[in-house]
Amino acid sequence: MKKVIVVESDPEQIRLYRQLFQKAAFDVELARTKEEMLEELRQIRTGDSPKPDLVVMDFMLADGHGAEVLKAIKKSHFTRDIPVFALTNYQNHEFEAEARRLRIAPDKYMIKAHHTPAEVLGEMERCLGQRPPGPNRPRIRLS
Repeated sequence: MKKVIVVESDPEQIRLYRQLFQKAAFDVELARTKEEMLEELRQIRTGDSPKPDLVVMDFMLADGHGAEVLKAIKKSHFTRDIPVFALTNYQNHEFEAEARRLRIAPDKYMIKAHHTPAEVLGEMERCLGQRPPGPNRPRIRLS
């Protein structure tokens, strides 16, 4: 089972994506704040927590902007190989350009308002080599 860390502070988004990802057979861990995720990264570096296969994160968190988390993931040799999907409504072209210049850009940048949860799941599965998209792919229903 692939481990995904969802970095999100909105309770409704947490519920939606946790349910969707779990039904798609992902082991889902949550970080509701920037500080929670930074602590998780410290535990990964010390070997106290297993490295996730993917991080899906919002940039607008309850305790600030997620850029610090993104930088911590991409700058550490322990975690830089973890794919990071930005799933956010924060759209700032200057930030995106600066992140690319600093080599801390997310592997995928998805605007929540422009992508359905099923599209997000499909991108995750493609990235991790899980179930391929297409008509034979099992449907996942959210209650």
